[in-house]
Amino acid sequence: MNKIRLALIGFGSVGREFCRIIRERGSEWEDKFGCSFPITAITTASRGSLINPEGIDISRALEEITSHGRFREENPDRSDITSMEAAALDSNDVVVEISTLNIESGRPAADHISTALKAGKHVITANKGPVAFYYRELVELTRKADRRFLFEGVVMDGAPVFNLVRETLPGCTIKGFRGILNSTTNFILCSMEKGMTFEEALRNAQEMGWAEADPSMDIEGWDAAAKTAVLINVLMDGNLTPSRITRTGISGINSDQIRTAKRNNKVIKLICEGYLNKNGEVMGMVAPVALPESDRMAGIEGTSSLLELTTDLAGKVSIIIDDPKIGETAYALISDLLTICRQINLLND
Repeated sequence: MNKIRLALIGFGSVGREFCRIIRERGSEWEDKFGCSFPITAITTASRGSLINPEGIDISRALEEITSHGRFREENPDRSDITSMEAAALDSNDVVVEISTLNIESGRPAADHISTALKAGKHVITANKGPVAFYYRELVELTRKADRRFLFEGVVMDGAPVFNLVRETLPGCTIKGFRGILNSTTNFILCSMEKGMTFEEALRNAQEMGWAEADPSMDIEGWDAAAKTAVLINVLMDGNLTPSRITRTGISGINSDQIRTAKRNNKVIKLICEGYLNKNGEVMGMVAPVALPESDRMAGIEGTSSLLELTTDLAGKVSIIIDDPKIGETAYALISDLLTICRQINLLND
């Protein structure tokens, strides 16, 4: 049995769901994959931190956050350890970086990851910032450390975007892509098609938990631009940051535009695109586009997403995820963790 010790940096909804899944399925995976996954550290920005080299009491940690909003002082695992210290702890093998996205710089998440890699740790993350801003640097650190840096959940929740390309499209070159990759904006546009104003649709998205109190990250296209940068950097060997993606959000879309599009048998969607310009340079764009109703992307409803990859050898390959929930993003972290588990098993055979 290989014991793979985990340190979590961040303990929001994704981190808590990740822990619940491990608690519920861990015994099954010990039998199936030959690995156990004790969580030896959890750090947060405002809810306290925990550390126990033998494994934190996850049920207690989850209960304290649910009931009190933070880890209690009486918790025997309570600690003043910082996130940067946790990233380099001797008592962990894999760092799970799930702190809050910083769309302006990707930090401090990128610093957590680089610190962990330099300390010889594997890293998995659902934070798109580091991949959008520092992908090449982090890949080079990963190579030098002879470790894995995996991030399946940063673009399409639990949909296997990067695994698909890495494992099932060997020899293919990704020539471009387009997609609907932001759930909030698609939910708003679909609601407007049904007769709501932009303001009503946004308020509804906020009430249902899809949009934040400050929704600018979504409606101004920044989240979509970050995901576009990630796909360009990872799949097309580009080197773009979110600010270098041509970006137009949906805040300027009104009901008249929605109705006009409908009269012309079109549907407005926020489209992300990566492509090669006439000079062969990789470019990225995020913008509302009036699509013909016959376009498969026109039919993507609510919070669902679609990504279409254009390859040189396998033609066009599409991935759809329907109405994703927080569990799908947590599963992407699990998928990455089990990938590392399989690698460790192979090394130890």
